Amino acid sequence: MTFAVNDGHNIWYEINGSGTPVVLIGGFALLHDQFEFSLPFLHKSGYSTINWNYRGSGKSDWTLVRPYSLEDWVEDLRSVLDHANFDKVNIWATSTSSVVGIRFAAKYPERVNKLITYPWLKADQYWKKLFDSAYGICEMFGIRAMSRIFAGSVMPLSMQYTKEQIEYEKWSGEKYENNLNMTTLRSTLDALSNVDLSGDVSNLKTPTYLLLGNDSALNQMKIKEAAHFDHLTKEFMKLNNKAIIRQVEGAGSTYCMISKPEETVLEVTKCIEE
Repeated sequence: MTFAVNDGHNIWYEINGSGTPVVLIGGFALLHDQFEFSLPFLHKSGYSTINWNYRGSGKSDWTLVRPYSLEDWVEDLRSVLDHANFDKVNIWATSTSSVVGIRFAAKYPERVNKLITYPWLKADQYWKKLFDSAYGICEMFGIRAMSRIFAGSVMPLSMQYTKEQIEYEKWSGEKYENNLNMTTLRSTLDALSNVDLSGDVSNLKTPTYLLLGNDSALNQMKIKEAAHFDHLTKEFMKLNNKAIIRQVEGAGSTYCMISKPEETVLEVTKCIEE
């Protein structure tokens, strides 16, 4: 395995394929595994992929010398690009780690060609409660339980209780358990709970694309309005009307690359090649 070192932390990364570089940033639980089904299509399309894990997660150090922060994670990514000798890349960020991609592009615009991101940019009260609930579920019922609950919300409604969803839950439960630990999870979720990138979004200089599926079960849940497709895209566009929305028809919002990987990569290709 390959590691960059930042601030005393070993930051894991892995490069595969050849061609135009794309940094992949998955959500706090699936991390690099979120793109597993998309990798073959990315490589076939002529892209090299840079998977990595920020401190406190996955294959990177779980050292906890101070509370984690978004700024530390952004610098972890910078250290990876420096170590791998990439001056400029495309970024594809999704789910709760969209803020890492957004913040990196805002802080280092000279290093980002295109930003492709899920349109989550700040933790309002809904998101703060979501992160608290996620920790509570893991604490009381185990990490796999959180994977099942997330799948039931994010995947398309038509997938609920199907063999396809059960197979997904078996796959994702193992990934969650490998990528998370209860010692650092609380600090990770606290960092996400204190994010508001409204200013960064308004001032982005990098061409930005909002990529997500339009068919999650949560879109039908009033209590989850803050995570609805329409709400997230509208709030982002209010701050940056130059962003372009790319939706994957019939796919789960942040799991579009899982439920429809080939179609999602096609949209990614359009974003990069424009």
